[in-house]
Amino acid sequence: MGRGAPRLLVERGWSIHLVADHFANDGQEISDPEWIEYGLSHGWSLLTQDRRIRTQASVHVLLKRYRAAVHCLSSSELPVAVRADRFDKHQATIYRTVRAGRMGFFVVYEDEVAQRWP
Repeated sequence: MGRGAPRLLVERGWSIHLVADHFANDGQEISDPEWIEYGLSHGWSLLTQDRRIRTQASVHVLLKRYRAAVHCLSSSELPVAVRADRFDKHQATIYRTVRAGRMGFFVVYEDEVAQRWP
């Protein structure tokens, strides 16, 4: 997701942990399941713009194991400010999903958050 959108979310009161803050080389040398498990094992809910994560069986196993959710932007081509705005617009829905312990992969669209897995 880069650093710009998370920085804007932090300015709006979100608590954000970047992959780059926990892994060398911006996490480029670790697999998706590795950084995802790291975050989930710390009790974090994950925000991403990488929709290909949704189809990874190893990620499904992790989401089931931790009864966790991933919220993903509907497009990775959005400008930085729009990325932050989109997550922020749906903050209440995202927080409700996490607090309720709903497991799955959720896509964050302009006007809705839709569960896409399972």
